[in-house]
Amino acid sequence: MKMKNIFILMALFMGLSFGVQAQKFGHLDAQSLLQSLPEIAEIEVTIQATANEYSSEIQKMEEDLYNKQVEYQSKAATWPDAIRTQKEKEIQALGQGLQEFGQTAQLDLSKLEESLLTPLIERVTVAIQEVGQEHGFTYIFDSSMRVTLYNGGEDVTDLVMTKLGL
Repeated sequence: MKMKNIFILMALFMGLSFGVQAQKFGHLDAQSLLQSLPEIAEIEVTIQATANEYSSEIQKMEEDLYNKQVEYQSKAATWPDAIRTQKEKEIQALGQGLQEFGQTAQLDLSKLEESLLTPLIERVTVAIQEVGQEHGFTYIFDSSMRVTLYNGGEDVTDLVMTKLGL
């Protein structure tokens, strides 16, 4: 009976060790890989151009607000209460409008970046999955996330870049 148990344990152990040996691990820096795509330069130019448009508009709004504040400070003492109150409301509305526009601009830029990068991220993801399947990788870790659990394995960056045609 003991001999039978030993054989069963040996068979299980050998089966487990073969299963562990069959696993293949790879890693790559997905962020660097994404940055190496030729389309990234065009995307960055588009985002920067849009950011510059927003920045220019914000600068105009800031100048307008500044000019209203300077006018208010220099003339407030001589204005009747009704005019002074109206100018204060204008300054407050301009400040609030500037703040809201800045938030909207940030949100729009984030959405633009996401819409332009999503197809590239999907393309890289598909290439990584295909490389994993074609080369028998159990896991491919992204070292750009700084959460690599296993520091061994193969660097599959070149395989994925080839898959992407780079």
